[in-house]
Formats: sequence, structure tokens, C-alpha cells
Amino acid sequence: MFTDWRQLPTATDVFQAAGFVWRGIAVWDKTESVRPQMGRFRAQAEYIVWGSNGPMPLTRPVPVLPGVYQHIVRQDDKHHITGKPTPLLRDLARICVPGGHILDPFMGSGTTGVAAIQSGYSFTGIELDPHYYDIARGRCQQTIQEVPCNLPLLQSD
Repeated sequence: MFTDWRQLPTATDVFQAAGFVWRGIAVWDKTESVRPQMGRFRAQAEYIVWGSNGPMPLTRPVPVLPGVYQHIVRQDDKHHITGKPTPLLRDLARICVPGGHILDPFMGSGTTGVAAIQSGYSFTGIELDPHYYDIARGRCQQTIQEVPCNLPLLQSD
């Protein structure tokens, strides 16, 4: 779950209240691609609150991953006002066991789903806004067609 410094304490509380095990925080350094404000520090970091739905044994076949990621937001890869770079989400997906399942409860335009599919994971996304759900569904379906895999298409309720 991505958050900025203002919502970080609440985000970690909500994460745990939802029943997930909070495992830590990683940082996304957006570099200097963010809009500067004179007389302020550049707001170029977002925090990644991460965890699991159950145990994560240290014997899992997952490498040690960086605590800070540096990716520039490219406009051709941004489909939502809070869109993240697809390469960033592919990097973050590596915390999951190869072939595992990734949940994105705030799917937006589906970048996590695209990254998951490209990386060989199954994916569940939740999005309340019908407009962004349609965008996410289309992006994920296109990715499924482009990437050879055996993952099912997104299903709507």
C-alpha cells in the first residue's frame, strides 16, 4: 500500500486492522520528476507499507530486496492520477513467492495487475470507481494476451 508521510501512521494501523501482518516499509524515490515547491523539501518519496496475509517463512525462495527504489513516473505509463511506474511494481512483486498471488485492494488503473501478470503471478484487484475498473480490466486483459501465461481473465461481480 502506497502512502505519503501524512497518512503513514494511519495507513499502518488500517493495514493491521484489516487483518494483515505488517512486515515493514520500503521507499519509492520518485527522483526529481515531482513538482517542486519553493521553500520546501521536495516531496519525492512515497512509502510502501507491505505485509502478508499469514506467515512469510524466511526459507521462501525470495531474494533480499532493496529498501529504496528509484523510478521516474513516465506519462505514457500513467493511467491514473496516483499511477505508479510498471517497472516499480514489477520490482516490488519480487517479494512474493514465484508464481504466487498478489492482492491490490486499491487497483486504480491496474498497474499492479499488469506487473503481476508480466512477472508470472496471479492477481486480484479491487476498484470502486467503474471508470478505473474498466481501464484496469482492459490493461490486464491486454497484458494477458501479450504475455504467455495460464492466468484467468479478470471477472467482475
